Amino acid sequence: MFDRAGTLYVSDSFQGAVYRIANAATCRPCKVDVFARDPLLATTGALPFGANGMAFNADQSILYINNAGDGRVLRKRMPDGAIEVLADSVYGADGLLFHEGLLWVSANQIDTLFALDERGCVRHRAGDFLGVDGQGAPRGLLFPAASAVQGRRMIVANLAVPLSAGTGDEWEEDVTRWNLMQFDLPDPSPAP
Repeated sequence: MFDRAGTLYVSDSFQGAVYRIANAATCRPCKVDVFARDPLLATTGALPFGANGMAFNADQSILYINNAGDGRVLRKRMPDGAIEVLADSVYGADGLLFHEGLLWVSANQIDTLFALDERGCVRHRAGDFLGVDGQGAPRGLLFPAASAVQGRRMIVANLAVPLSAGTGDEWEEDVTRWNLMQFDLPDPSPAP
């Protein structure tokens, strides 16, 4: 992800790190720096992915990073703050999107999106899995991976890819048509 200055931040799920490349669009050759390396960025959970999605808050003073395998959402105060846990129990935390003071987290293992406030408190939940329709498309959320905002709507990509080697143990096996889901965003409210 890019900051406003054109610096690129790249997460490494397997090394438990975030790398930084200054002026990534114009550097030749580019220099890759280790921006953060921390045990909280590596996973000890069932999923093999640690640091994954990232998002800045509105003024880019905080970088949010998820740890998909541990089900944690982390934060780092820019530029030199320590990595700390913002929220636990967001199993399969994947795509992050900061919008109107809330951090939206795609929780792919539980087919839900959570909106967290700056203290890590869940302010909104969206989504549910309602099966696969007769045309092979997920109804609702099935392994949500990323989201975007268009006006007052949140658009969510369903990854819907089977992960296990078994047969008949995942709804994703029945998906033949991939889709985007949408829902209306809650009205913005002042922070408590």
